[in-house]
Amino acid sequence: MIVLEVGINHFGSVSQAKSYLNFFLKSDFEYLTFQIQTEKFYKKFFKKINFELPVKFYFDAIEKAKNKNKKIGLAVCDVNSFKKYENLNFDFYKLLGISINNYKLIDMLSLKKKEVFISLAKGTDNKIYNCIKRFNSKNKLRLIYTSMSYEPKDLNLKRINYLKKKFKIPVGYGHHYKDETAIFCAKTFNIPFIFLYVKNFKKDNRKFPDDKHAFFIKDLNILINKIRCVEIFLKNSKINTTIKIDEKIRF
Repeated sequence: MIVLEVGINHFGSVSQAKSYLNFFLKSDFEYLTFQIQTEKFYKKFFKKINFELPVKFYFDAIEKAKNKNKKIGLAVCDVNSFKKYENLNFDFYKLLGISINNYKLIDMLSLKKKEVFISLAKGTDNKIYNCIKRFNSKNKLRLIYTSMSYEPKDLNLKRINYLKKKFKIPVGYGHHYKDETAIFCAKTFNIPFIFLYVKNFKKDNRKFPDDKHAFFIKDLNILINKIRCVEIFLKNSKINTTIKIDEKIRF
């Protein structure tokens, strides 16, 4: 399963957000997320841009996706910014790694009784344990292993198997690397889902908030075909699909 992440790559533009949504509705993808950040974050990194999308946009997006048997999710990290959209019927949520122990926010998500994907970008074992424990049930929880580094030596994809055994919850991969090679490597660990950031097109040489690790929509077909090829290679391989990485290897 591939989850497309718009994040805030729409720059707060309804027309841009609709372009992502329309692509999604016409595609074979079944999951799409948008993200809301804190006001402090917006002011710090993008002083002159209002990234907030109106409630009506999300309401319409959810209804349109439902009519296509698709799912719209919201990535959240802050109680105050979430309150504005709290009453909308999103199909699933992503808890950003920075808020893995934001218990007020977790309690709000728990009450939704929806599928929640927990990003582990900032999560130690203890933080992950406390986060999971805070939810009423583990049945709808999913963990997303993400490395925030662009250095190959920092990816540590072996941790995916460790997390599976440790927490007994499905663990997928959240792509935050400079090219697609990490995705292909992650597939060797039998992951059930992948989160991929997307972007539409360059405008006035403006960089997207998630620029280096996001894929242009026009390139997705090529990427997905490559991922399918890797899946076929692994399925028809006689060796164990979990690669043991030699620590001596350097890129």
